[in-house]
Amino acid sequence: MNYHYFIAKRYLFSKKDSKFVSFITYISIIGISLGVAALIISVSILSGFEKEIRDKVAGLVSHIQINSFKPEGIKDYFPAIQMIKDTVPETRGISPYVQKEAVIRFKENIEGIVLKGIIPATDLSTARFRLKNGDFDLTPVDTFVAKLIIGDKLAEKINVSVGKKVIVFGMQGIPSPLNTPRVKQFLVSGIYETGLRDYDDVLIYTDIQTAQKLFDMGQYVSGIEMNVSDITKVEVAVSTIKRVLGYPYYPRSLFKLYKGLFTWVELQKAPTPIILGLIIIVATFNIVGTLLMLVLEKTQSIGILKSLGASRRDIMKIFFYDGMIIGVIGIIMGNFIGIGLSLIELKFKFFQLPEFYYMKSVPILLTPEYIILISLLTTLLVFIATIIPSYLASKFDPVKSMRFN
Repeated sequence: MNYHYFIAKRYLFSKKDSKFVSFITYISIIGISLGVAALIISVSILSGFEKEIRDKVAGLVSHIQINSFKPEGIKDYFPAIQMIKDTVPETRGISPYVQKEAVIRFKENIEGIVLKGIIPATDLSTARFRLKNGDFDLTPVDTFVAKLIIGDKLAEKINVSVGKKVIVFGMQGIPSPLNTPRVKQFLVSGIYETGLRDYDDVLIYTDIQTAQKLFDMGQYVSGIEMNVSDITKVEVAVSTIKRVLGYPYYPRSLFKLYKGLFTWVELQKAPTPIILGLIIIVATFNIVGTLLMLVLEKTQSIGILKSLGASRRDIMKIFFYDGMIIGVIGIIMGNFIGIGLSLIELKFKFFQLPEFYYMKSVPILLTPEYIILISLLTTLLVFIATIIPSYLASKFDPVKSMRFN
């Protein structure tokens, strides 16, 4: 065994010598481990928030929405869809849709909604995979009754369930005796839940032909939505679509459509690691105090070692090892605590969130790159914190050190 490491370990954890030094050593280790664990947990939660919100929003609104500058919408959308497929190789799915504001009524309950008409075979939303009750069936019952899928929050508000019939009023501007809304009866065929209250509370789905008739749109659609195979290339795809289709088409990515939401996530991610990183900085520089106290405690031992031929470099190595032992043990413990608590929460979901957080439980995403980066940065801080005490210990005069009491 390297004698520098052997002496360093005896200095820190000696049972016969000062118990106070051992006590503050344990405090320093606990401080570093808690700082590392807190940073790992916070970064994992923030990464989980970002992923959950991105996936949920992407599943509901698609990666790209292509609308028209013309108020009536898009008519010749099939040639545009084919052109996009030919020029954007990242295209994973594409479908036209109709989306307008409407009013839904069930018995005495009335609520404002957004009715979205889709083609079930090519629809890109994840509502079909998030059904709580019923089936994702939008085939009209007959010419008078169509079918719709409703969000669970809206279903609770108007107290409707699968199999019940509701009335939907298609609004075209401000209702008046000369502008009466179109009325359509619908059968609730399914209830979905995404966890995003803003959608579960408002958005309902029906077939695209029924929506076109209800809003008197003829063959027009509100827009075209598409997904790409790599969401990181979504802005490149938007630029290509702008260049290929030109006026009057107006493509926007989900990051532009919901800029406020994604900006909120980024604002949460930016300061939190910095604030919690200060915990690690304070904890690592506690090592300076621990080592300085250790140097004072072992002043006579330093004098004896120097009298036996130990060089300044040897003394520096001993106290350097002391600092690194504290740091490495703290980092390993911090990783175990941080990763362990994250995995426990991921499995058992102890902490429930209010509805305005867009999800029911705390999301966790353990990213190996972040964990390694946190560990490496903490190691670097520990290394810096050990330099000053180690250097001071190496400068001691052996004769004065041996006389020190």
